[in-house]
Amino acid sequence: MFAASSKWRRSLSLPTQPSPMEGREMSAYRRRVLCCVLVVLLLSIVPIAACPPEDESPILLSLTVLDVGQGDAILITTSDDYTMLVDGGPRGASDVILRVLRDNNISMIDVLIVTHPDADHIGGLPEVLQEIPVLRIVDTGLSAESQIYDRYFSMISTFSIPVSHDRTGSSFALGPATVRVLWPGGDLPKRRNESSIVVELVYGEFSALLTGDVEAESEGTMVQLGLLSQVDALKVAHHGSSTATTAAFLDVVRPAIAIISVGEGNRYGHPSDEVLSRLSSFGAETYRTDFDGSVTLETDGRTWRVDTEHPRVLPEPEHSSDPDTRPEMEGVYCGSKNSDVFHYTWCKHVESIKPANRRAFSTREDAIAAGYRPCTTCEP
Repeated sequence: MFAASSKWRRSLSLPTQPSPMEGREMSAYRRRVLCCVLVVLLLSIVPIAACPPEDESPILLSLTVLDVGQGDAILITTSDDYTMLVDGGPRGASDVILRVLRDNNISMIDVLIVTHPDADHIGGLPEVLQEIPVLRIVDTGLSAESQIYDRYFSMISTFSIPVSHDRTGSSFALGPATVRVLWPGGDLPKRRNESSIVVELVYGEFSALLTGDVEAESEGTMVQLGLLSQVDALKVAHHGSSTATTAAFLDVVRPAIAIISVGEGNRYGHPSDEVLSRLSSFGAETYRTDFDGSVTLETDGRTWRVDTEHPRVLPEPEHSSDPDTRPEMEGVYCGSKNSDVFHYTWCKHVESIKPANRRAFSTREDAIAAGYRPCTTCEP
């Protein structure tokens, strides 16, 4: 603007000693020219104000539970170039992690969360830390007496990576998303699994709960403290072990989808049939890395979709084909017209109740109000 005004002033320089008449005529002429300049300047500004910029494309957030066998490795990225890795899988998982990072042109990790120092969660990290710069690590502060932990710790020292031991109530930003640390609290449980870092990832209206290997005791404490809320997606704890993902926990979080990171044919029998039935009874659609390969969830903060590495091939359900012995899956609780006991729908005793004699209840209170008492096996 000012450069243009200067140019006009130079082109309209006046005689050094004008006559009075010449001065008046020149003044009028200058006023007319200045008015023209102002009009031109205003016209150049108005179109800019009248034409707002086009809406930018929404930022996408991608969460991928990588198929690393019997272990956990979760990669979270945003389309504005923020990256977080949660755990590093078992030994050998670095091949998968580094390949995915390279395929997606990711040259740096903003945050690495190590939920706990078990080998199936840190096994691939030494190689990843050697190849990819990491700006910050969040872990529990617990150590492990293992060679793989020593290698992991050595890499942290070698590259002077800042480490923090975040606790319940802390949070940090990952680009447009927020990562909330729900667990552990101030005093760490004695068992490493129970001390696993649990985080809720929130982006707009979407939320996902990542639970490490946390088990029933810590799940129960989080429920009692009111730390949990309903989420869209759940990374199932401890590879689907029966020691976690309790009914009381699911009754609060009620995920639309559940993802289990588990190795094909593993010797632990993961995931547990109990947990699979429990997830189904609460309406969750379950994905498994041993069947689906890597599972990717993508969201713009309002809507989301799930993609799998392999075409979906669901396992045959392990229950009788006789319709009279199939458990009723309507409602959360089930009772019999011939007894005063009610159960979770996944309880083994439900299979012995004929469909014609079953009563479904949406809440525990409804069952008790109808005169039923809790089953001592499934303890609803």
